Amino acid sequence: MKPALQKGQLTTWKDDRGFGFIKPDNGVKEVFLHISALKGASLRPKVGDTILYEKVAEPDGKIRAARASIKGVVPQPLPTKRKNRKGSLLETFVGVVILAAIALITMQFSRSRSPSPITSITQPGCVIKGNISIEAGNKLYHLPGMQDYKSTVIDPVTGERWFCSESEAISNGWRKAPR
Repeated sequence: MKPALQKGQLTTWKDDRGFGFIKPDNGVKEVFLHISALKGASLRPKVGDTILYEKVAEPDGKIRAARASIKGVVPQPLPTKRKNRKGSLLETFVGVVILAAIALITMQFSRSRSPSPITSITQPGCVIKGNISIEAGNKLYHLPGMQDYKSTVIDPVTGERWFCSESEAISNGWRKAPR
């Protein structure tokens, strides 16, 4: 059974604190009204407004207004989380496609800059170190047993690499280190 609506006039309203009191039409004790009871109201209440409400008794015996509305003011529907499920699915799909495109572009860009250090190092038999000198920028290759071979560190990110044969190093524009 739906509770009966009560009607009364707003006699006090403290807008800064969000509450006031309603004088019921039947002349009984004033009823407390909190702004939260006016869900969906498009306007703030003001003294003199006619308020429609349900009376609710608190455990301490005080009476308050619940599910209230201002007479003559059309309540606005409460916003829903999803207005258009199709739009939401479309937005999700577009977002996933954009993220996938960014991931692919990033992967392609990182591959084009230099070979992966793992693939450069893990090729069996590729022990010739292709090093770029810091001072002159010369591309030099070092064979096992040469004087600087053990101290030469290959950094694939800077363009340095490993070669499997001396002819491969030479054909790629590298020359033999002096020591």
